[in-house]
Amino acid sequence: MIVKNKTTKNKYLLIRIKIALSIVMKGKVSFKKIFNAAHCWIAQKFRFVKSSKFPFLINFELWNECNAQCTFCRSEDGGIYDLNPDNIGKVHIEKGRMPIKMFNEIIEQSKDHILLAVPYVNGEPLMYPDLYKALKFASDRKVATLISTNGELLTEENIKKLLDSSLDFIKIAISGFSQDVFTIQHRGCDIEKIKENMKNLARMRDEGGHKILVMLDYIYYEYNAHEYSEALELGRELDFIVSRRPGNLHKLAEEHPELAKKEKPQDDVTSLPVKDLCDWPWKVMTVNWDGSIYPCCDYVVWGDQKTDAVFQIGKSKIEEIWNGSTKINNRKVHLTDGRAGYDICSKCTRTGTAFKF
Repeated sequence: MIVKNKTTKNKYLLIRIKIALSIVMKGKVSFKKIFNAAHCWIAQKFRFVKSSKFPFLINFELWNECNAQCTFCRSEDGGIYDLNPDNIGKVHIEKGRMPIKMFNEIIEQSKDHILLAVPYVNGEPLMYPDLYKALKFASDRKVATLISTNGELLTEENIKKLLDSSLDFIKIAISGFSQDVFTIQHRGCDIEKIKENMKNLARMRDEGGHKILVMLDYIYYEYNAHEYSEALELGRELDFIVSRRPGNLHKLAEEHPELAKKEKPQDDVTSLPVKDLCDWPWKVMTVNWDGSIYPCCDYVVWGDQKTDAVFQIGKSKIEEIWNGSTKINNRKVHLTDGRAGYDICSKCTRTGTAFKF
């Protein structure tokens, strides 16, 4: 078992504190939201089958299309890999787009309780035509928002729309700092263009006095380790948070076996025993583009999984789904069997919600 070292834990704790302080200063945190989040935490800690009235965080897959074909995510023709071992190499995940009316309705129902809305899962959020309307809708209702992008589409026009939407936090994911190294994983993107886009984002943020947090999210491998210092230097120059996270070694082995052989275990990966509880079933809801509701974001790229429910516009209630019979049964399985209760969970090496947020 490889465990996160103390330095890494402290780094991510500081990042979460920065995010929390930012949304507090913007008036997007209330006593009701803090109480709801605390209730979620207590329910998981004390092993209750019912959580709080609402999750404290909701992921939305607005559109799972992407302008890149990263090797850890998609085939060269843009098909989304199905990560279910039974389906690998056989099928791709179906693509689709969420109606903005669905996003708005879920936000409207949960606005007084959730701390954060995350309108991306597998796709590139900047490709979603109504992204800026969605972000503004959430912000106007005092719901904080976070997105992650490959940075290719961060044109000055799109940067302005993001800043005007009152987006709170944006992550820009890269896997190298030179084109040759970067495109080993990020097929279809231009790192020089992304660097220029990041500089424009920093400039426009500062010129407009916008209080947006920006993270340069470096996907780290042995083969790109020598370029990390350059990314760190640029991030500090632009006043970005710089994060280093481990890459997908499984996909690297498939696409570049000669590079994968040189990889070493990374000290900021955590592998948990399958008996350990994951906190996602008590804290987070993921809504796929078609309204399918899942326990976590990995389910949207893992075929043949049962849904907790399907959200229907004008009919469904998030509060009822969150503590409905299917969700309660999901928590019971976790309480009895830990991660071993579900095939997808037993193969997960993440540290619950702390991994992503």
